[in-house]
Formats: sequence, structure tokens, C-alpha cells
Amino acid sequence: MSTLGDLAARAARAPRAAAEDARRLAALHVLDTTGCVVSGAAHPIAGPLASHFGESLRDRVLRWSAQAHLDEFDALHAGAAVVPAAVVVPAALLVAEREGRPGAAVVDAVLAGYEAVVEAGLRFGGAALYASGWWPTALFGPLGAAAATAVLLDLDEERTASALAVAAAGLGGLLSSGRFGEAHYLLPGRAAADGVEAAYLARAGATGSPALLDRPAALALARPPAPASPVAGVHLEHCGFKPYPCARPLHAVIDALLELGVRDATHVEVALPSALMPFVNADREVPGPAEASAGAAFAVAAALSGTTEDVSTFRRARLAADVPPVTLVPDPALDALLPDHWAARVTVETPAGEVSRRVVDALGSPARPLPEEAVLKKFDTLTAGVPTDWRDRCLRLDDLDDAAALTRDIARTMEHQGGR
Repeated sequence: MSTLGDLAARAARAPRAAAEDARRLAALHVLDTTGCVVSGAAHPIAGPLASHFGESLRDRVLRWSAQAHLDEFDALHAGAAVVPAAVVVPAALLVAEREGRPGAAVVDAVLAGYEAVVEAGLRFGGAALYASGWWPTALFGPLGAAAATAVLLDLDEERTASALAVAAAGLGGLLSSGRFGEAHYLLPGRAAADGVEAAYLARAGATGSPALLDRPAALALARPPAPASPVAGVHLEHCGFKPYPCARPLHAVIDALLELGVRDATHVEVALPSALMPFVNADREVPGPAEASAGAAFAVAAALSGTTEDVSTFRRARLAADVPPVTLVPDPALDALLPDHWAARVTVETPAGEVSRRVVDALGSPARPLPEEAVLKKFDTLTAGVPTDWRDRCLRLDDLDDAAALTRDIARTMEHQGGR
């Protein structure tokens, strides 16, 4: 069987293989992601997106997926180095709205979509792709959105494989360097929209090469696909919720500083796995919030000021004068902990001349999952001041007769908060 065929089979299997706890977890991922979508509507970068895109299914999927990732707050699978939430959940919700599907179908679609995009990331090396300039989420995101949409369109396994093949024909997604701007955040949106379109085309009879991942992708990525992951449970169970609105390699930095309890420092050295260095920076002056969210100095500022969960800390893209100098260095020893553990080594010098050092694996990793109550608190913060029973609808998604009730909640909330 081709790699694409195997991904299609795994996606079709995921809803059947998911235990009750996994289905509840999928609903929690929908809740968390929709909170990110709404919060993203107020992000400075969201303005140009909202003014350009219309109300077609493709445009809405693209915009919602981009907004889900704007604050870097969406769930991540560390081993695959993908953020499946941004490319799968908006696609699943908006296609379900169009097709008049119930909440249980959305849960099935999310399970299938996560399975496809995560498995693809795992097969091709996850975080190792950063070193060669690829962003795994943009690269494999269309496969996740296509698999999710195939479930909602009731495609059989053969047509699901065609949907993935059509989606794979346009795979690509370079990791931004230096300046991210709006372009970086358009990538997950385009990935999701392309995946949705691929599934509709497959329903209409379109096909593609089933060998695209086995030879062309292997040549382009300079690595063959690894053997299939063990078939046990579903990949969604190993995706971690993010506790902080910044690039995932910096979460361990924040956790290390919080564990050290330091509020005053003269210098902070941040050591990260060398594989994760390409998209983070130590700049004190950045072009905008996209670069601030990938900035070690901004993560240090958030931890020292006690504003680690506040999206405005990174959106402002300005450092206070009292933030200490921050040095960013690679530590190849930390690469040995990848792909499952995105750790950091943080060394702090204090005004008293003391030196403290801590190596930490970030909260939200598979070894340190974010508790459900923390996810619910995060959602309430991101959607603060909006009266709705949206939270309850999400948590009982399997019993919801009409998924459009959720998309209406999201649209009303974005309108209330000034998003389109």
C-alpha cells in the first residue's frame, strides 16, 4: 500500500478506534481551537485577511484557519511538529455547517484529520524538517483538512485516498525566515482550504497519483517516509494544548523561569535544541507581533512580568526597557530529547551575582499535559464578555444535532469582538 493509501486507511479507522475519552478530548480540541479563532479575529494581522476574503466556503476556511494560528495558541503534536488544530478544526466545522452534519460527524472528522496530518509529519521527520526549510504544518496540513472533509462527505476509503492524492499534488510550505508577516499565517489557511477543496473534487471524481509521498515527496524532502506508526488509539490523544501564546520552543523557556521563580535578572541565556532554532529569535526590536511571538526576549519578558497567558504581551511587539539582555544559543544535547520533548536550558544571572540554571520540558507536552480545567479557563479568557452557551455545546459535541449552532456562535462572537 502507498503512504497516501495508508494515511487514508488510518483516517477512516480513527473514528472507529477512538475510545469515549478520545472523543471527549476531540470536543475539547474543537473548543480550544474555536477560542483561538475568535481571539485571532482581534489580532493586528487579522485586519488585512478579513478585508480581503469573502464568505465562500474556501475563504471562510482560509480565514478561520489563519486566525486559529495567529496567536500561536493552537494545539500541537510535538513528535510530528504540526499544529493540526488550525488546519483541521475550522475545516471540519465549516464543512459540517455547509453539509448540515451533526456534532458527532465533526468529532469523527477531527479524529480523522488529526490522524492524517500527524502521521504524515511523523513519517517525514517532524521537527527535523525545519533544518531544511520546511514548515511541517503547511506541508502536510492539506492532508488533514482533506481527511476531515472526506468523513463529512461520507467518502469511502478509495475516494478518501483520492482526496489525499489531490491534496498532496500541491504540497509545499517553506518555513519563514527573518520576517514572518501575514504570509506565514496564510499558509495554514491555504493548507486547510486546499484540503477541503481536494475532498470535494474527489467526490466529483477527481483522482491523483497515490505515489506522491513515496517518491516525489521523498526526493523533494531528501528523506523517504518512515515506517508506519504503531496502530494503537489515535494520534489526537498525543496532541498537547498550549498554555502560552507564543512559539512552542519558547514554552519551555517560560516554564523554566517560572520554576526558578526569578523576577529580576541582569542576563538570561536561552539554549534550545538546534533543530528548533530556525524560527525563533532573540531580537529586542521586531517588525511586528508575528516575530514577537517567536522571540526569546518576549518570552522572558512575559515570564518575568507574570503575563505569560496574555496575548497582548506578544501582540504589542515592544519590550519594556527593564527586560534584561537575552542570549539565544543552540544546544545539540537537547536534540537528543526530540521529537517528543521540546526542552530548554535557561541560565539566569541576578543582580546579586547569583546564577541559576534549569532544564525543563514544557507544560503541554505529552509528559506534562495541560489539565482540562486549564483549557477551559483559557477558552473563557479568549472569549471573555460574550454571553453564549457555546462552551456547553462544544463539550457535548457528540450529542449536538446541528453543528451549525457552533459556527453561528463563532461568527456572532467575532462580530461582537470586532472581527468579521
